[in-house]
Amino acid sequence: MRKFPVYIFFLFLSACVASHTDAYYGFRLSGAISKYDGQKIILRQLDMINALRREKGFQPLIVSNELNASAKTHALDIYNQKRAWNFGSDASSPQERGRVSGYDGIVSGENVSETYEGEFSVLQVWLKYPISRDVILNPLSTHFGLGWYQENDGKTWWVQDIGQANR
Repeated sequence: MRKFPVYIFFLFLSACVASHTDAYYGFRLSGAISKYDGQKIILRQLDMINALRREKGFQPLIVSNELNASAKTHALDIYNQKRAWNFGSDASSPQERGRVSGYDGIVSGENVSETYEGEFSVLQVWLKYPISRDVILNPLSTHFGLGWYQENDGKTWWVQDIGQANR
């Protein structure tokens, strides 16, 4: 009989720390992004990108923790600037931010967005426009990073960094 209260306690405790592992569809449908497994969001977007790259005969991208850090930092910065663009508040470029984050390759492109939508919708928008699509489908690219910052009302500032390893 003593096991039952211990079991309930651990069940309650695991419910407090568990996070969603399913897709994040945006604030209206999924709630706060902080309740989701961020690494899984990154890997799902990478899987979608790599499927498209395979169709084109391009090498798959791999996750770069340095580009993830650069993207996350820039997402917070563009939130503070209230402007989704590629310039840091310190006038930094994607390449400079990548270097500061420890990426030793070339940041071949950066996509940004300010939206209430989720991981799939923001990627669809980026793929819709030639400039951002060309960043994602650059045949020379090797690395991928994704970061975001979400406001309390659900607006999410997404940043995707694509890089090319030095050869």
